[in-house]
Amino acid sequence: QKFMNNNANLVRAIFLCGLSTCFCFVPVGFVNTRRNTNRLQISCSLNPETSSKKIANKVSLVALGCPKNTVDAEVMLGDLKKRGFSIVSNSRDADVVIVNTCTFIEDAKKESIQAILEAVELKQTSAKGVVVTGCMAQRYAAELSEGLPEVDAVVGFERYRDIAAHIEGVVARAGLSMPPVVDVGSADVPFRPEWERVRLSRRHAALLRVAEGG
Repeated sequence: QKFMNNNANLVRAIFLCGLSTCFCFVPVGFVNTRRNTNRLQISCSLNPETSSKKIANKVSLVALGCPKNTVDAEVMLGDLKKRGFSIVSNSRDADVVIVNTCTFIEDAKKESIQAILEAVELKQTSAKGVVVTGCMAQRYAAELSEGLPEVDAVVGFERYRDIAAHIEGVVARAGLSMPPVVDVGSADVPFRPEWERVRLSRRHAALLRVAEGG
């Protein structure tokens, strides 16, 4: 609650996200998902057998918002998996929590802020850091880093490819009083291979990105 009080102005200052992305559904095989109201939450832990770097042990991701965010989250998790991370069940056990935010409508903004604050609260008990991604990170990086200094990194669309390095950096800086790392880049990101990803969508269908931008 104390974080909510400190950031009421931030919630009021955030406007509609103008990004748009087109998607279609493609039938695929089965996948297990975990839903918490409107949120998709997934956790990863480092597999010591496949990773040479044992800096970041566990990472959880809360995916909010539109199909674009879901695809982005799936690809990020796929990148983490390739770096040696494996899926576990509970983000309360995570060292770093990623919140993939949405700002398309007012309720989405409030839900994103609430999710960030909940992740920040975990730093009092278990988490070593919080990383914010998604539309809120892309459009309001400066406001987030100033209004939520408890966040450890704000990462934009173009820098998703570096998400594993950011997680390792957050863990390395744990316990130090430092401002958030802001690494946003351009909102216009070239297409890249996206088939190596961790599925969050429904069991009988998968999201396929067919267009990007406004």
